[in-house]
Parts: sequence; structure tokens; C-alpha cells
Amino acid sequence: MIKPLFLIFLFFCSLQAFSQKLVYTSNGNITDTENHKISPEKIRTILASNQEILDNYNSGRTKKTVGNVLLISGFGFLTADLIHGLTASGISATPLGGGYYGLQSEKTYPTALTYIGIAAIIIAIPVKIGFSRKIEKVVTDYNNQAALGSNQFYNTKMELITNKNGIGLRLTLN
Repeated sequence: MIKPLFLIFLFFCSLQAFSQKLVYTSNGNITDTENHKISPEKIRTILASNQEILDNYNSGRTKKTVGNVLLISGFGFLTADLIHGLTASGISATPLGGGYYGLQSEKTYPTALTYIGIAAIIIAIPVKIGFSRKIEKVVTDYNNQAALGSNQFYNTKMELITNKNGIGLRLTLN
């Protein structure tokens, strides 16, 4: 009785080894079930069997890159303009004639760079939110596809094996 139960358990364990489940973690990182981070290149090879999921993943990664560029450049513009505003004297001399100059105060902060930086940061927020939702949807779609069994085993082969101990069947799933 123990031997058939052990063989059934071993069979189901081997099926579990073929199915890879992906887990979405924060910041667009994808890990496997053992919590090891998977590189984007390896994820692309895993998703290569389903072009639609792969396209969604690639567009999500592009959104992540665009969001990061917008966010960093927005903070860069704000910082650059703030430093310029703090270091500029804001006083200009205009010649009045006869060797006399009139001093006038000029507004040096905020300039257009500040407004460009604020706009870039505001645009980056929904882009960053959208990429994480897209990557999370890719992981969910892949796990649902793997759970349904589509594309899980590409080639099944059954062979009849005979030897001096008896007759048996060999089932190959790969």
C-alpha cells in the first residue's frame, strides 16, 4: 500500500517541478516561488512561449524606464533651478549715465526649469503606477496559463519497456 502512494506522490512532485510559478514583488521585481529574484532577460525567455504576455511585459518595462527618467529628471530640474536661485545675486546694474549705475533687484527663482521639473514629476507618478499594474497582470496571466496546463508539456511520449524483471510503461513529459 505504501509503494503505490509513494509513486503517486513522486509523480505529482515531478509535475510540480515542471510548473514554475512567478511572484510579483514591489518595484516591478519578479521572483520565483523560492523568493529568488529573476532577471528581466530570464523572464523574457520564460515568457517567450506566449507572445501577448511577453509584449505586455516589455511594455511594462518600458513604462518603468520612462517613469524613472521622468522622475529623476524632474528632481534634477528642481534641484538645478533651486541651486541657481540660491547662488545668483539677483541684483543687476543698469547704467544711468555719467558713470552712475542704478541697482535693480531681479527675480531669479523660480524659472521655467522649476515648472518643467514639477510637470515631469506629476507625469511620472501615473506612469510608475501603470507599469507596476502591467507587470502584476503579466505575472497573474502567466501563472493562470501555467495552472491551466497550456504549454506546460510540449512532447509526451509513452514507451513499453520489457526486461527480465517484467513489463512496464515509461511516460516522458517534456
